[in-house]
Amino acid sequence: MKQRSRHSGFTLIEVLVALLVFAALGFAVSARIGDVAQQGFQLERRALAHWVGQNQLQRLQLSRLNSAGTPLTVGTRTERVFMGQRDWVVHIESKRTDQPLVNRVELSVYELDSNGDEVGPIDQAISFIGQH
Repeated sequence: MKQRSRHSGFTLIEVLVALLVFAALGFAVSARIGDVAQQGFQLERRALAHWVGQNQLQRLQLSRLNSAGTPLTVGTRTERVFMGQRDWVVHIESKRTDQPLVNRVELSVYELDSNGDEVGPIDQAISFIGQH
């Protein structure tokens, strides 16, 4: 008859320590994955907001080509844009400059959340647009 060795297998303490190590490791990895996903979302949001703002500036510049010399209107206006499966609001403020043929245009881009509230500004831009 064989006698069992006293040191075969793991003790309960060793198993609990191993489970604790794996649980801590799993928690750290899942937290990092969440951070990476959040950073990816923020980068996508900022890139889309930047494209929305640049598109609006290009529209203003192109409208100058078709306006037959009429000056760019001075004041504030708001436009709503749909891009990238999201709704955006662009606040555009046009101001006169010391140069009579050039206006300063300031844009602020906000994202609309599911409640219709503006989040941001996510992107801002300043441009100078001439009459010709």
